[in-house]
Amino acid sequence: MSEIKIIKFIAPKTISINGHSAPCECTDMVTCPYCVQASLIGFEKKLEGNDERKKKIVSHIKKNGIRKTAKEIDAQPSTVQYWFRTENFPQWVLNKYAEVYEQHPNLRTP
Repeated sequence: MSEIKIIKFIAPKTISINGHSAPCECTDMVTCPYCVQASLIGFEKKLEGNDERKKKIVSHIKKNGIRKTAKEIDAQPSTVQYWFRTENFPQWVLNKYAEVYEQHPNLRTP
């Protein structure tokens, strides 16, 4: 599962309240609630993007098979089968397939 990264001093750059930048009350020791909320919103958007990648990876595995896919990414077939069954892919696999789509946007499956 992805790790949530709470970023200090991010709220004024990402959140607007009634047309104004959100205030930031972070200190060196404490992250303010506005920055926590902005970090959680960013994490949610990242998860939504990963869901689309997961669907594409699952369809790729269905098309090519577990053994061939495992060979492509240099992993054990049993590991790929576990990822396929649970749809819980490590971040490095999601990033690898994202790079494939960015380089070849016409591809429907990696």
